[in-house]
Amino acid sequence: MRIRAAAIGTAFAVGVTMLAASPVADAASVTGPATPQATDLAFAVSQRRLGPGDQVTLSAQLVVDADASPLSGQTVRLQWQRLGRTGWRTGDEKTTGQAGRAVWTEPAVESRRYRVVFDGTVDYAASESRKRTVYVKPVVKVSVSHHWVRPDASVKVKAQVRPAFGGEKVSLERRTDGQWTTVKRKRQGGQGVVAFRIGGMSQYGPQKYRVVLGSRAFHLGAKSKVFEVRTVRLVTYVIETRGKVKGAMPSFRQRTAEIYADPRGWSRANVHFKRVKSGGAFSLVLSQAKYVPTFAPICDRYWSCRVGRYVIINEDRWRHGTPYFKSAGGNLRQYRAMVVNHETGHWFGLGHASCPGSGKKAPVMMQQSKGLYGCEPNPWPLSGEIARA
Repeated sequence: MRIRAAAIGTAFAVGVTMLAASPVADAASVTGPATPQATDLAFAVSQRRLGPGDQVTLSAQLVVDADASPLSGQTVRLQWQRLGRTGWRTGDEKTTGQAGRAVWTEPAVESRRYRVVFDGTVDYAASESRKRTVYVKPVVKVSVSHHWVRPDASVKVKAQVRPAFGGEKVSLERRTDGQWTTVKRKRQGGQGVVAFRIGGMSQYGPQKYRVVLGSRAFHLGAKSKVFEVRTVRLVTYVIETRGKVKGAMPSFRQRTAEIYADPRGWSRANVHFKRVKSGGAFSLVLSQAKYVPTFAPICDRYWSCRVGRYVIINEDRWRHGTPYFKSAGGNLRQYRAMVVNHETGHWFGLGHASCPGSGKKAPVMMQQSKGLYGCEPNPWPLSGEIARA
């Protein structure tokens, strides 16, 4: 009996010892794991509106929500979606720095909505920033095959939209009676390219045009620069020589083409001059001085002249000008433009003009080679002369 009582006492003692050693005091087994701390993601963009190809800087800061202390060494992800579309696409991941910051620099390729996401860890809860929208302002650039057109012809206009919106229509507009009206609409190609043709008008003169991309849910609208296409009368001419003038011909061809194309010249009369190899409406002649009188008795070897279809430029005057023009303040480049425009004006049917008053611009049809009489040297036709031409 004593042995059995001792065994019972020993068992009781062991049981007490085991209870004392059990993990009743382990708080983790009672309350579960610690709750992750809440976090906050601040997010900012450097610019809200950019041009295509510009750079935008996006910056985020991850902090503990309770005390705003920064969280460094954490992975955050940049996400974006194109405006007007659903679903988020993931960009680059970054590790936050000492101040809990992460920075991205992106090229502006289209209008997008951005956000930054933190997936969380055992210690810190996941969070998501506010969304920021960056608008890319589209650019419409236009090139024109040439800015003049005959009434029975057309010119090609090529427009490119950046960034491209393939398949979306753009409009060609013309300024009419103080308002813009749509002439044609076409869809962009995959690179944002679209081409139009502009026909000549029934009346001579300039018309203003532009190409327009309308605004949509996923992009802003844009307009090209205004450009002009002028309906003109085409005047063709050939270049001829008389005598030994070969050395002057390269500069003569180049300079006369510049004079005829200059917007200050007879082109203001809605005329486009085009040099051709043969035929032509008139002949522009660079003549050795001694051959000028052979065209008609009214011509002499000192001055330039116009006879019938021949607009004759005296080579001596082309090379040296006249002392009267120089003494009035004119230079050789101006003289060459004046004498070509003067003799061509005779071909248009205009006669000689006089100085309108001291200090005023001389009409181009005034005989400026022989003296200015108080007028200012002027190589270009005045508005009244343009109207008469």
